[in-house]
Amino acid sequence: MSITSKISIIGTGNMANSMGRALLESGACIVEVAGRNAKKGRQLAENLGAKYVETIESLSSEVDAFAVLVSDDAISSVSYQIPAGVCQFHTSGVTEAKKLSSEVKGVVWPIKSINEKSINEGFQDVPMGIEASNQEFADFLFELAQKMGAEAFTADSETKAVIHLAAVFTDNFANHCLTLSQEILKNANLDTGLMKSLAEGLAKGGVNGDSASRQTGVAHRGDLGSQKKHISLLHSEETIEFYKFLSKHIAEHHELQD
Repeated sequence: MSITSKISIIGTGNMANSMGRALLESGACIVEVAGRNAKKGRQLAENLGAKYVETIESLSSEVDAFAVLVSDDAISSVSYQIPAGVCQFHTSGVTEAKKLSSEVKGVVWPIKSINEKSINEGFQDVPMGIEASNQEFADFLFELAQKMGAEAFTADSETKAVIHLAAVFTDNFANHCLTLSQEILKNANLDTGLMKSLAEGLAKGGVNGDSASRQTGVAHRGDLGSQKKHISLLHSEETIEFYKFLSKHIAEHHELQD
């Protein structure tokens, strides 16, 4: 197999759009697109110069690989609807390759948050974990990833699970805290841009791997007076409990580290 191989995509969401575009630009030929949302499927197929098919079972087996780009919960059930005898890969960080029905299977997992705003960004310099059932398919997936500009590395299911857990803290949890921060400012009619320097410092610590040494703030110092003032400004009981929990966790975590 080579980078010019023929690939068909199952899925019409953010990952299907992002990966489909990146694969096309890397030199792959996207043959067909299948998905339960016909409107999105036809649009994606048109964007990729591919044919839209209404059912997964009707996909042509005259391709080199099927990219199963659906939600984690749907990967296994969708995979078993795909014509047999063709390699399959998915892009989930938490789902094992063995959930795919094909004999030759793999995973191409980009360590990147894929949303509507990042669909067209591509995967240049993005770490991409590769898992495959045999060396030939591993080589194929590595070539795909590298052609997309990604930093490919081998990651079995156990390794991916650990990295995925870390990614949840880095991206999902941190982004939730930033969302709460922005809500607090907006509710007070203040500019969210006031947090720019802090957000940049947070990102810098993540890139350099020295976030622990950058921890400051009232929880780290044990400033209970300031914490009480903060709590008085919060109006949601859930957010108050969240603030208390994080403050306690920060204090205890760094007490153990000191």
